[in-house]
Amino acid sequence: MKAVIMAGGKGTRLRPLTCCLPKPMVPIANQPMMTHIIKLVKQHGFTNVTATLFYLPDAIRNYFGDGRDFGLELNYAIEDVPLGTAGSVKNACGAALKDTLLVISGDTLTDINLAEALEFHRSKGSAATLVLTKVRSPLEYGLVITDTGGRIRRFLEKPGWGEVFSDCVNTGIYILEPEVLKEIPDGQVFDFSKNLFPALLKKKAPLYGFLAKGYWSDIGNLDQYREAQIDILRGNIQVAGTQAVPYQPGVWVGEGSEISADAILAGPALIGSGCIVSAGAFVGEFSMIGDDVRIESGSSIKRSVIWSGSRIGAGSELRGVVATSRTTIGPQVAAFEGAVIGERSYVGERAIIRPGVKIWPDKQIEAGAIINDSVIWSAGTGKSLFGRLGISGTANMAISPEFGAKVAAAYASLLPRSSSAVVSADGYRVSRMLKRAVMAGFLSAGINVYDLGSLTTPVARYAIRALNAAAGLQIRLSPYYHDQVLLEFLDQEGLNINRATERSVENAYFCEDFPRAAVEDIGEVVFVPRLIEGYMDGLLRSTAVDQIAARGYKIVVTYDAGHLSMLLPGLFARLNCEIVTIPHREHGPRPKSLDQILAALDDLAGLVRSHGADLGIVVDNNAERLILIDEQGRLVQDEQMLALVSLIILKQGNPQALPIPVTASRVIDQMADEYHRSVIRTQTSPRSQMERLAEQKIFDDSGGSGGPSFQPTFDALISLAKILEVMTRDSLTLGQLVDMIPPIHMSKQTADCPWQSKGLVMRSLIEEHSNDAVEMIDGLKVFHDNDWVLVLPDSDQPVFQVYSEASSKEEADALAELYLGRIERLQTQLS
Repeated sequence: MKAVIMAGGKGTRLRPLTCCLPKPMVPIANQPMMTHIIKLVKQHGFTNVTATLFYLPDAIRNYFGDGRDFGLELNYAIEDVPLGTAGSVKNACGAALKDTLLVISGDTLTDINLAEALEFHRSKGSAATLVLTKVRSPLEYGLVITDTGGRIRRFLEKPGWGEVFSDCVNTGIYILEPEVLKEIPDGQVFDFSKNLFPALLKKKAPLYGFLAKGYWSDIGNLDQYREAQIDILRGNIQVAGTQAVPYQPGVWVGEGSEISADAILAGPALIGSGCIVSAGAFVGEFSMIGDDVRIESGSSIKRSVIWSGSRIGAGSELRGVVATSRTTIGPQVAAFEGAVIGERSYVGERAIIRPGVKIWPDKQIEAGAIINDSVIWSAGTGKSLFGRLGISGTANMAISPEFGAKVAAAYASLLPRSSSAVVSADGYRVSRMLKRAVMAGFLSAGINVYDLGSLTTPVARYAIRALNAAAGLQIRLSPYYHDQVLLEFLDQEGLNINRATERSVENAYFCEDFPRAAVEDIGEVVFVPRLIEGYMDGLLRSTAVDQIAARGYKIVVTYDAGHLSMLLPGLFARLNCEIVTIPHREHGPRPKSLDQILAALDDLAGLVRSHGADLGIVVDNNAERLILIDEQGRLVQDEQMLALVSLIILKQGNPQALPIPVTASRVIDQMADEYHRSVIRTQTSPRSQMERLAEQKIFDDSGGSGGPSFQPTFDALISLAKILEVMTRDSLTLGQLVDMIPPIHMSKQTADCPWQSKGLVMRSLIEEHSNDAVEMIDGLKVFHDNDWVLVLPDSDQPVFQVYSEASSKEEADALAELYLGRIERLQTQLS
């Protein structure tokens, strides 16, 4: 007799279990669930079987082969495109079917008596018989109502409670006569429950439902997957062919497994073949352990499913966890109910996996990490939330509204009671959504919120000082990764918070140590209008507006036409600049990337020349980065831009010392000498640079009398205003001003390095250069006569940034390449 096993499902609701496997291959009692179906159909006399495949078909074909090992003939029908349940069966059988056909899902767990169903089908002279079962909650299934003789009268797919008229549901097991398949069109999407059976019912064809006894679960989600394993251990369903034998009452152990005499086992539990359970380990009730699993001393497993090839480290505790194939759980890890760890993932020592967290395959969880949210796209999540600019992650996934509210509440725990925080966002939907969540987090802790609406970070920095707020939080899309969002945490000075504050926020977040205000103490929201005007007034107070306006510059400008349209036109109007505007915003959920903007610079340079403009400018989405093109159409390079801003500060800011990062060119030191000023080298973090700039009171509002200060290297508008001021005062074109900067020959390269190897590589490099002239303000800077190279561990990525400067670009590149080779060599030696 012929049977078709439908095995094409993706099992989306079971992810991450099904990221690398089709659902029929997900193990139940240490065997693919389709194995239990094949044994069931063979048991009831169906020996000619065809499996319909779609998602990852080779995994099924390679495992089951031609079916000979299972005592039947197994063929396959692979769909290039989904055809629906009925369409796939028609595709598998073709037009040659002459006998009664059994159709059954390959991704369910059941022990229903198929022979009884077939006997019922024949006794009724049925064209199609649906095997039914009773369930307690029928909302997720197709309901079927029959008369007393079993003839089907009505169908209803996934009803609401008000529509429930029966507890009998469709199991997806059908017995069909050949003529029924003629009703299924060839090559079209066609479903049994949605299309075929309603059509047969309408034609009054003999359509029957057989109410079966026995166990049935469609294993439609992760909870049902765990429950199915427990049901097997409870004896609610008998599955054939498990290779385990009784070890002690309620505990079955497979061949070749080594159980220490000092291990503790508590049934019901199943341990597969080739396992090692060390002394002091505990395997508790309702645990299902796959083949070749190593459970180390002191570890404790309860109500968990561990797939084959995994390793559980010493002292780890797993409670209600699914750990898939070849996962490595480090020592003293704690993972809790509902957590799922994907294939080949590594969980580092002392990490904590919170309840319900799902870790996708091939992820690296660092030692000591506390994982509160699912890890889907990132390579891993460490114990540190903060990167160089703040907290970043996949929008609406890693950085979800729940996360935003919790991390804002964590920051609020550090602020004075009843103080105020500034909250703002860029103009994009996901940022505005997260802004509301962040506001809720502050309010719940009794912190009042100044809602600035859609603004840039430079305006938010100014607003904190202007409004006398205790803190600020800016939400914007990442300038580097298209799917990520960035949360920037600002202190009462408008600067990025320091590392000590970051650690305090992390501790409060991970410990969930959030203050909860009483009802009467919940914070209030105050919307602050006209903030941009205040920022603009402050920016221009220390700028020679009248002189610039009298000059009447002509500027070609491109910028985001969203929230930046509230900033730039106003600035240019007050400076009496003639503007040729090229908006670069495309309608959609996010702005263009910086690379996309830079790709259009040739067009911008051409427009500068053709319009006879004084300069061209590009402003990034957050109004922090300024890109300049001079009157000749020449691009001011990145290293020149920092030198240009430094020159403007020297000419206008009158600092006692000029703060610049360790990555800056030595040319800036030469310029500072000419102005009889010293140079302060800072770390590359924004906080370090901002702190030093603020100390020098560069470009303070109200002439340095204590009002809000501006950050010229992090504020495109103040940089532009001051450049125009110097051009006007000294009667220079932009090109002439840039030509005052000596030639700069620098190189920047990147070297891959795993997180865990960075410290070893840095230590080895420092030891190699122990007798050389070095500087270790940030990373390792090695001086080679007048040249230098800086090896800097990246705070956000598993890489080293390698900067170099020499007498020519070729020499700078060669110096950087030399150290790239050293980093690669050290990694090889250390591994």
